[in-house]
Amino acid sequence: MLYDVKIMNSQGKIKKIVSAQELSKSFWNKFQDEESNKTLNTSGRKQVPGWVKKRLDMEYTFPRDTFTPAA
Repeated sequence: MLYDVKIMNSQGKIKKIVSAQELSKSFWNKFQDEESNKTLNTSGRKQVPGWVKKRLDMEYTFPRDTFTPAA
């Protein structure tokens, strides 16, 4: 629920009163604009740079004949 908002100047006098209906309309207009700008084709995961993948592969590769998995 929204209430009327009073906007005051530096002397403390009421400069403007924004009604609850104006606030609601403004909120829903902004909400609709933000929702229309969203895209749904993102994977949700950030891409790891190629140099990081190569470095990790170099550090954590084992020769096949020395690596034995735990039973």
